[in-house]
Amino acid sequence: MKVILVDDEALILRQLEMEIANFPDVEVVAKFSNPIEAIEYLEKNKVEAVFSDIEMPGMNGIEFGRRAKEILPGVVLVFITGYEQYAIEAMKIKADFYLTKPFNTDDIGDVLERSALLAARQKSTDVHFRTFGRFDVFVNGESVHFPNAKAKELLALCIDHRGGKVMMEEAIDKLWEDRPYDTRVKNLYRKAVMNIKQLFQSYGMEDIFVNSRGSCNINREGITCDYFDLLDGKIDKSDVVGYYMPEYAWAEFTASQIEDKM
Repeated sequence: MKVILVDDEALILRQLEMEIANFPDVEVVAKFSNPIEAIEYLEKNKVEAVFSDIEMPGMNGIEFGRRAKEILPGVVLVFITGYEQYAIEAMKIKADFYLTKPFNTDDIGDVLERSALLAARQKSTDVHFRTFGRFDVFVNGESVHFPNAKAKELLALCIDHRGGKVMMEEAIDKLWEDRPYDTRVKNLYRKAVMNIKQLFQSYGMEDIFVNSRGSCNINREGITCDYFDLLDGKIDKSDVVGYYMPEYAWAEFTASQIEDKM
């Protein structure tokens, strides 16, 4: 399990890192005294758990935890505090666990064990994207219904980008090609983004779809996709049935590339 540590006290950071080093299945991938730098790290890197102090200058732990959950909804959030009353605030933003200072190896071990179990449960759902024949999404073997067709198409575009960011301008150009690029069409894009987010939230898989200001992308970790399997050599062209996303005109370029390479 990958974790980051956030605390403005260097001694606490060192103690946490030393205590966690006793658990071989847990890796401290980064530590920060500045929560804003930690947010920037989370925007670019996936971790399973965050240990954060609550009282910090600039951005306090409550606000940091809220931002961390927005970026990685499935992340396990552990607050560290010297004051029991802060636990109430921690629970308000759906913090998963909290440590009270002073803590010891047993305290850390207990929280790490529970965090690892929670992180594993959040990853246990099977999500498969099918791109050949037509685009469809399956959760635990059942087809997912999309009430908004443009939301489904935007998700398909994210799959076509193989985890890379889809900029809002490109999405609008491909999904609403006949509409002028104005506030109304931007709102249609935002509505599609919100529909995708709400869909995955309903399955408890918020971290699969990532959106930031002016862009969105799919998180490839923890999902399967026939297109990705084909590119990775796990299957060959004879194993797929049908044309690549035939319902979307913008997918013709990728389809031609697949045909040329295969």
